[in-house]
Amino acid sequence: MPQHLQRFAIVIILSSLSFLGIAQDIHFTNFRMAPVSVNPAFTGAFKGTYRISGIYRDQWRPISNSRPYQTPLATAEVNIKSDLLLENDWISGGILFVSDQAGTLRFKQQLTALNIGYHIGLDDDYNNVFSAGLSYGSGSQGFNVFDITMPTDLSGGPRENFSADNEGNVNKTFSDISLGIAYKSQLNDDGDLVRFGLTAAHITSPNISLVTAQQDPTNPNPNPNPTTNRVVGFDRRVTFTGEGSFLSTDKLRINPAFIFQAKSGATELAVQSTADYLLDPKKGTVVTGGLGYRVGDAVELIGGIQIKDLKIGISYDVTMSGLRNAGGGAFELAVGYIGRIYKTPDVKPVIFCPTL
Repeated sequence: MPQHLQRFAIVIILSSLSFLGIAQDIHFTNFRMAPVSVNPAFTGAFKGTYRISGIYRDQWRPISNSRPYQTPLATAEVNIKSDLLLENDWISGGILFVSDQAGTLRFKQQLTALNIGYHIGLDDDYNNVFSAGLSYGSGSQGFNVFDITMPTDLSGGPRENFSADNEGNVNKTFSDISLGIAYKSQLNDDGDLVRFGLTAAHITSPNISLVTAQQDPTNPNPNPNPTTNRVVGFDRRVTFTGEGSFLSTDKLRINPAFIFQAKSGATELAVQSTADYLLDPKKGTVVTGGLGYRVGDAVELIGGIQIKDLKIGISYDVTMSGLRNAGGGAFELAVGYIGRIYKTPDVKPVIFCPTL
């Protein structure tokens, strides 16, 4: 095994031994298919003019009365301008939309975010690149009170006071900010590379409480003012990712990766390794297969195919936790495309005089 591959494997092993647990936040098995959803610094971190990505995740269908947890995500990025502030730098812009609908309550959460990425090539060949990114989003979450039966206290009043409209909709809007940094290093002419990213999400801990008053007499810490809104914020989240790509043979490339997330005392760690096989060099067809493990939760089956600049990924999570007997797995379908727009050269005509 090459020395740089051994070092990368050690990083993954140490991470898996050091961090255990499960975080509660929107996550994707195929996170490498939509990197902007993980780190705003990945906005524009690709070779091309624009990139379009999308993921659809479906989970817990057997145990949610045919109302599964459904999470579609779509992103679009464009590289805008190079040599903006420094030599070998460029700036990128992007937009992200994600929607999450959870179970029988049909609790919905949506977020639309605008991303800015700034990248600095640390050498003329862009083999080493440092990136920084900012994401600002506007979102909402809520449900319909007619989809649930509200419990009551001894006096017959509701335990929680939801401000629903005439149609029973309870909705809360919020703003969200995330920051990220990343570093990519290409190790040799074979295209072997490593990339690491660090993200700080929900920096402002936006208030997402749907409750306007606390009226539960059994609550040991009741709201002292029942007319005051309860403040419940998004917990700040830290995400650390690492991935590599190493050529094994002329047609085989190995791609290890990991993602670690921590928020409010909970953690989540997933380690993966996939292999790309060059099926048809003329058509640029590559097939992908591999495995992953989300610690304490699920085994991840990962596959896909790439034809030139179009990539399709598929995955399935085999639940290993206490819910495995309920048949609650997760399916994902991901699509990504990188487009390239080249300027038409302005060639001045040359007229040759036969008399010269």
